[in-house]
Amino acid sequence: MPDALTYARHLALRATVITRGRSGERTRLNLLAAGATLLQRVSYRDLVVADVTREAGSAKGTFYVYFTTKDEFLAELLRGYVIFEAGTFPVIPRTESPFRAYWTRIGWYERTFARNAGILRCMLQMSETHPEIRRVWHDRNAWIVDRALQETIALLKKPPRDLRPLRLAIRATGTMLDQSLFERYGVQVGPGIEETDPELLLEFHAVLGFRALFGQNPPARELKRARALLAVPKLR
Repeated sequence: MPDALTYARHLALRATVITRGRSGERTRLNLLAAGATLLQRVSYRDLVVADVTREAGSAKGTFYVYFTTKDEFLAELLRGYVIFEAGTFPVIPRTESPFRAYWTRIGWYERTFARNAGILRCMLQMSETHPEIRRVWHDRNAWIVDRALQETIALLKKPPRDLRPLRLAIRATGTMLDQSLFERYGVQVGPGIEETDPELLLEFHAVLGFRALFGQNPPARELKRARALLAVPKLR
């Protein structure tokens, strides 16, 4: 599935190919697509069933034919998003340099997050009070770390025997990236980030993460805008 799609668009496209004989499934997908669209504008607490059915072009009572509660609706929406997100993970050619391969993975994560920030905001905020969603959030994060670990091992000339420090480094750099995204897209309230250029931030995150995982600077020729960061001394 191309990563240029938002999850809402993905669901809407799935609904369009449903045959008339399965109109119930088409309606259910349209309701989910409407919820995903609305979550880009409102928090899950402010999401109203009547607004979902209106966005989907359905009668208000239709919602309860397919979902018992709003929480059940959101749980299905979020579980489906994790499957969608996993399907967008980029296939990185082995001909890519280690830094370009790493940059591609970071770029995928940032852009997918930006396109679906409302879904991720809902998932994180619901995870605070809903154990089922907490498991979805944790499983999603564990899957990304596992996949990133596999990719990093493939890029290292001599992978370490003990992978625990490498896994921890991936989690730490991922947390740094998440916090930046949380603040930029209103997932969590924080001190804010003054830099509003997402492409510059992406390259900065790629440089910092690459240094943490590979213990070296990326080649200056492979950077477009963050070369000044290479002058910052590495801590040993």
